[in-house]
Amino acid sequence: MVKNNKDIRIVKKLSFINRILFIANIFFSLGLIFAIFLPELSPNKFGFISLFSILVPAVIIINILFVIYWIIIGFKKQLLQSFLVLVISYFFIPQLYKFDRNDTSINKNSISLMSFNVRKFNMYKWIETDDIETKIKEFVVKENPDILALQEYKTPKKLIFNYPYFSNPPMGNYSDSILNSKNRINLAIYSKYPIVNEGIIKYARTYSSAMFADIVKNKDTIRVYTFHMASLGIIPDASYFGHDDSEKLVKKVSKSFKIQQRQIDSLNAHIKNNKYKVILAGDLNNTSYSWAYKNTKKDLQDTFLETGEGFGTTYQFKKFPLRIDYIFADKNFKVKSHINYNTHLSDHSPIMTTLELIK
Repeated sequence: MVKNNKDIRIVKKLSFINRILFIANIFFSLGLIFAIFLPELSPNKFGFISLFSILVPAVIIINILFVIYWIIIGFKKQLLQSFLVLVISYFFIPQLYKFDRNDTSINKNSISLMSFNVRKFNMYKWIETDDIETKIKEFVVKENPDILALQEYKTPKKLIFNYPYFSNPPMGNYSDSILNSKNRINLAIYSKYPIVNEGIIKYARTYSSAMFADIVKNKDTIRVYTFHMASLGIIPDASYFGHDDSEKLVKKVSKSFKIQQRQIDSLNAHIKNNKYKVILAGDLNNTSYSWAYKNTKKDLQDTFLETGEGFGTTYQFKKFPLRIDYIFADKNFKVKSHINYNTHLSDHSPIMTTLELIK
């Protein structure tokens, strides 16, 4: 039976579309392979290339969609390309999506920590409500973490957290322009357990910083760091990208990556001289596919990767799964659970982990 001309045209059209899709598939597969090597590239030398780390989650999702598409239309050879790349990348880059492995059991060696960028308790009315401070307090009281690490902190007007111990070290000899700036990033740690020492880790010529508090639980001293790395300055609104000159945007983000590298080097130098058990919690302002993540995490445990669930989204970026806030713990701890909260009390979402001291 001879097919009519209309049927032939449809077959040819579909064949052409699939060829175009396969070429696009090759491009995104190569992009995912490149993502494996991305964390090795220093922002100081490869600032522009480091921008790609922001796009890696999208590249992973696109490759998954290609696999689904080729399965549906029955193209096995094309399916194999993205499938193999996804399998290879699984062993080299952090997972985008996790399935729940939380262990809810607690004992005398358990300790819970919440990290939350509170965006100065909505001081400049980014969220159109007057009771953000109260809602944050109610949320913290409900979740009841043993340790609360806050970024973009400011002394609240009314809010008093009911913790017996508090650390908010002075900024020291920062310049007056930074100390008095509204852009200065403050940090704070609240604790149910005694804080026996505290300090600030200064980043040269930036508004951000890191701090630590030595906390004693039972007979163990735990050094808890909280940090805030340089912001990328990207507003989570699609219209922003149309109004800002693309070249200026690229330069601004590249500069932020380079600043982050200096900040992380300062933090790591301080951690290197530490003799206690370590927990790091804070706003990295970068994805888990970046040089910044690799060199902050090092041989620590990422609590989300250990026991988290879902995409682990921590930043409200127009439904795009962006994870830029982290809790890291050393091998003296077993990660029992990790929770990402879907709240709208800041532009960041709080995260909490429960750890168990095992050494």
